[in-house]
Amino acid sequence: MAVQFHVAFSSIMSGAAIFAAGPYSCSQGSVTTAETTCTSGSPDPAPLVALTKQYASSGDIDDPAALANERVFLFGGADDDVVAPSVVDSLESYYASFMSASSIDYVSRRAGTSHTWPTLDYGNPCDVLATPYMGQCNYDGAGAALTQIYGTLSPPATTLSGTIVTIPQSLFVADTAGASLDDDAYAYVPASCAQGDTCRIHVSFHGCLQGASKVGDAFYAHAGLNEWADTNHIVVLYPQALGTYDPLNPDGCWDFWGYDGADFAKKTGTQMAMVRAMMTWLGN
Repeated sequence: MAVQFHVAFSSIMSGAAIFAAGPYSCSQGSVTTAETTCTSGSPDPAPLVALTKQYASSGDIDDPAALANERVFLFGGADDDVVAPSVVDSLESYYASFMSASSIDYVSRRAGTSHTWPTLDYGNPCDVLATPYMGQCNYDGAGAALTQIYGTLSPPATTLSGTIVTIPQSLFVADTAGASLDDDAYAYVPASCAQGDTCRIHVSFHGCLQGASKVGDAFYAHAGLNEWADTNHIVVLYPQALGTYDPLNPDGCWDFWGYDGADFAKKTGTQMAMVRAMMTWLGN
């Protein structure tokens, strides 16, 4: 989802950080492809680059030329049995079609690392695959990602100044459950931003089985992003997908194969449009 959103709305983005995922619209609308090629195979980036250009020419997404001025951070574990390293390799190749190699920081096949969000000291052992899919990896994934996207940053806060606020997603989508969306999203708002300072908005999409309905506040409170955001004028938005059976999405994944409609990877996709609208709402 982070790839989809970055590419579709590239004109307003500074970059993206992707932890264990494949190229834009990798599934091309097929759940079978999503569960095979896009997780354990080697997706061919060429047709996906072509699809990106096709969508841009029809106005369904932004012109990918904007990506040339942005930076991305890619991460994959050597022991990831959910999303194979070869899938992330394909993502690197995809981005290399639109930006220079110097704009891509790829931490590939990190030793002793499973399918997990890497933290300094929160979660399971780094090589363990278990809820909440956050690992004590002695690695600050949040800091590495944000520094790559935004450049030199102030050190993270040791004590947070701000608050986590709740945002009803029904403000933006009438039937949230019908789009596999939870009732509420969350946002970390540093005190400086709440007091009127100009701040960036950083969107962080949780993984499958990692939404608040599955793991509580584990991700939105403990991923390490809030500490960096606190001292760097960044509001972090944590939209929330929901596990549902109609549409069929029991693990609460973001829509990367079309369970909510054929426009899932376009700006008009329900989930995509909701998150964009939430960014506008936060900025007002």
